[in-house]
Amino acid sequence: MDKHPPVVVHPPSDDGGRRVTIEDEQVGTAYSFFDVLDLVHGAGLPGEDRAVDDPDLIEWRGGGPYDWADSVRRDADGSETDDSADGDDDRTPREPG
Repeated sequence: MDKHPPVVVHPPSDDGGRRVTIEDEQVGTAYSFFDVLDLVHGAGLPGEDRAVDDPDLIEWRGGGPYDWADSVRRDADGSETDDSADGDDDRTPREPG
C-alpha cells in the first residue's frame, strides 16, 4: 500500500478555500498557504515556510501552494475578506458588493 504524506491540501472549492486533512482527519479549511502552515504547525508538524514545498510532508491536490480558486471569501456576516497570499496577512474586511 502506498503511503501518502501526512498533510493533504485538497482542490479549491467555490469559496476559494481548500480542505486540509492531516493523517486522514479533516483539520480545517485554508484560504492561503499561510493558513496551511498554521494548521500544520497546530498539529505539531514542522511548519516552516519550506514545508509547503516538501512532498514528504504535504500533498497538494488540484494545484500547488499558490493556486486558490478565489482570494476573497465571505465571512459569516456577509462581508468579504481578502485572503490573498501576497504576504500581507491582515485580512482586511471589505464592504459587500
